[in-house]
Amino acid sequence: HEKAKQITRESTLLVSNNNDHSLFSVEEKCDLIAQLSESVLEDPSTAFFSTQEHDSEEKIPSKMSQLLALARQQDSANKNEYVARLACISLLALFQDVLPSYRIRLPTAAEMAVRVSKETKQLWDYERALLSHYQLYLKLLEQTFDKHKKSTTISTLQTTAILSLCELCKSSFSFNFGNNILKCVVRQMNLKKCEEIRTAACRAIAHVFQHDAQGTCALEATRLVAKMVKDVDYRVVDPQVLQTFTSLPLRIHLDEAEAAKLAAAANAKKRKRNKQEAEIESELKEASSSVDKIILARAQSDTLQAVTLTYFAILKSERLHTDVYMRQLLPTVLEGLAKFAHFIHFDTVLDLLQVFQTLLQRVDELSLEASLQCILTAFSTLQGPGRELKIDQKEYITPLYSQLPRLVTEGNATRNHTDLMLQCLNAAFIKRREYSTVRIAAFVKQICTVALHAPFPIAAPLLAFVRQLSQRYPSVHQMMESEQDVITSGTYNPNVLDPEHSNPFATCAWELSLAKFHYSPRVAHQATDAASLKVLQLPLEAPERIRRKLLQDASEFHVATRRASKKHPLLAKENNSSSSSSSSRNHNKRQRQERFITANKTANYHLL
Repeated sequence: HEKAKQITRESTLLVSNNNDHSLFSVEEKCDLIAQLSESVLEDPSTAFFSTQEHDSEEKIPSKMSQLLALARQQDSANKNEYVARLACISLLALFQDVLPSYRIRLPTAAEMAVRVSKETKQLWDYERALLSHYQLYLKLLEQTFDKHKKSTTISTLQTTAILSLCELCKSSFSFNFGNNILKCVVRQMNLKKCEEIRTAACRAIAHVFQHDAQGTCALEATRLVAKMVKDVDYRVVDPQVLQTFTSLPLRIHLDEAEAAKLAAAANAKKRKRNKQEAEIESELKEASSSVDKIILARAQSDTLQAVTLTYFAILKSERLHTDVYMRQLLPTVLEGLAKFAHFIHFDTVLDLLQVFQTLLQRVDELSLEASLQCILTAFSTLQGPGRELKIDQKEYITPLYSQLPRLVTEGNATRNHTDLMLQCLNAAFIKRREYSTVRIAAFVKQICTVALHAPFPIAAPLLAFVRQLSQRYPSVHQMMESEQDVITSGTYNPNVLDPEHSNPFATCAWELSLAKFHYSPRVAHQATDAASLKVLQLPLEAPERIRRKLLQDASEFHVATRRASKKHPLLAKENNSSSSSSSSRNHNKRQRQERFITANKTANYHLL
């Protein structure tokens, strides 16, 4: 008790003498932070209230107020910045443990005038004190970061403040002042001065998108991000900002959203008729942890609208083809559209396909990732809301044919290129039925040529996809025969833009005979099975699975080898002389085991 009193006196003296930092050393302040944090965790109900000693009339500030006072001492003298950082981190951990999972609603003046029980009064006082201290902490973090906003460098204390806000955004986005935290974090998503802060802010918003069950906080965050992207002019937006939209778990179709809006309008009319029942119903919804499907459907519908408007504004920008910075956003925008293409309204499908056709006219000027994302998004749109449109997909298959050779030079730059190519090929020939045998044969020949020159993590899944094509389209079997056994006319031309003009049946897939001797066993195995028309065993031999396995082996430095167990030459006489059944059983045991050469059998062998 005497030690606790001494700590209380020291903290009170420190709070009352904010400007005199020479009274306590840094070690004493750090010990004080540890002691205060420990006492708060022991009894959180008394941590937000000031106390009064029996022998004096002076009030002692609350423990959280003392920690806030330590966090406000942010000058560089006597290493107070280090103490402030430690106090901010301690307050973060305390609030993460203390804050409830529900949103606090303070009682109104009419409710305060009503006589309530002692426990209810204590709960109201505790919640009011908790909210006031939490608000002071949030203001402190925001002011700390904005203090030196115009400086070119960011201090460690500023980094600690904004990272604390990001952690609170992850854990307490649905609590009180959640919108204020979202606004502060969204403003730092495009911060150019510090990559650590920018990455942490984007991850925090992505966490909100993934874990918001009701959808209202995700909607607010989406609107803030969309407004920020529009205000900063699209050309200076970091691609990581738009990448966060792909974390949205949208599941609501257009008809479900329209039904939700009608149900919400009907409920609004009922509330107007009886306001008392509406208030009671709203309070019950706030108290319950269940998800309201009507609110979720409306929130996800509005979220989808905000995201697609942002994507369309970037795609229809006049500077997209001339500005280098805006071209960096193109792969991210197309990736998001590919994910949400099946939710897009039917009226916007034609406009979206027109944009894709304009982009694919300059497909060679785009990066490989952007061109593949454009093709994949077009297929996803046509297989989703645009499936009722009778559109020839040749306009998207022809650019895909021309992008295959780029895998040899650019496919190993990032792991995403080969995966995107496999997804495009799967969407073009597996998910849909291709009726042009010449087009299929041209792709088989082009894939075999690329696989012969590409690295083995690219060659093996491509050859597995050739097996999948030959299994789905029997007309490709002619490519596996010798040229002398097939009657053809003309010559094969691989340099044409249209695959139907390449005359693929004038040649054969002779690349498979060379790939059988590839140094990688996976590539040689796939080439042998493709040449012999062996059926692909799905899902064990799926191209995507082979690709993941090869990348995992490469990251773990694993080399697949065959073990050849040979008999030791010194054991040959013993093996020949063993004739009994017991010795034969022992011989079989020794043959199964792997043993090192013992010193007794080879001690003097080199002297013979």
